[in-house]
Amino acid sequence: MTTNTDPFVAIDSTTILTKLRTGLLWGGIVMIFLGVAAVLMPLFSSLVVEILIGWLLTISGGVAVVGAFSLRSTRLFVWEMISGLITLATGLLMLVFPLQGLIALTVLVAIVLMLTGAAQMAFAFWARPALGWAWGLASAVISIVLGVYILTVLPEASAIILGLLVGIDFISTGTALVLIARSARQNLTV
Repeated sequence: MTTNTDPFVAIDSTTILTKLRTGLLWGGIVMIFLGVAAVLMPLFSSLVVEILIGWLLTISGGVAVVGAFSLRSTRLFVWEMISGLITLATGLLMLVFPLQGLIALTVLVAIVLMLTGAAQMAFAFWARPALGWAWGLASAVISIVLGVYILTVLPEASAIILGLLVGIDFISTGTALVLIARSARQNLTV
C-alpha cells in the first residue's frame, strides 16, 4: 500500500482557498491595476508586451547558441545551434520591427488566452464546492471568448487589440481573484 504525499488531497478546496485568501486578494488588486493601465494605453501596452517577448527570445536564443558549443562533439550540436539561431533571429526581428511582430504575437496571445481560459475553467470546477467558484468560471469564459475574438479581428486591429484585450483579461482575472478572496473570507465567518 502506498501513502499519498500530496498535501492538497486531504484538504478540501474551501480550506485551501481560505488559507490563500490574502494572496488571492492582493494578486487580484495588482491584476486589476495592470489591466486598467493596459486598457487606458492599448498601443503602449501592446508594444511593451511585444518588446518584452522580443528580449526574452533574443536572450534565450543567445543562451542556446552559446550552450550549443558545449555539444560540439555530438550530433546535437547542429540541431541546438539551429534552434538557438532561429530563436535569436526571431527575438531580434521582434525588437527591430516591433509593429510587424504584433500580428504574430497577437495570434500567440489569442492561443494563450484560450489555453488560460481552459485552465481557469478546470480550476473553477475543482473549487466548485467553495463559495465564489462561479467567478472563476466566468473569468475562464471571458478569457476563451477574448482569444476567439482576437483571431477574428486580425490583422486590422493588431496594433491595439493585444494591449486592450490583455488588459480586459487582467481586469477579469483580478476581479475574479478579489471576489474569490472575499468569498473565502465569508467562509471564515460561516
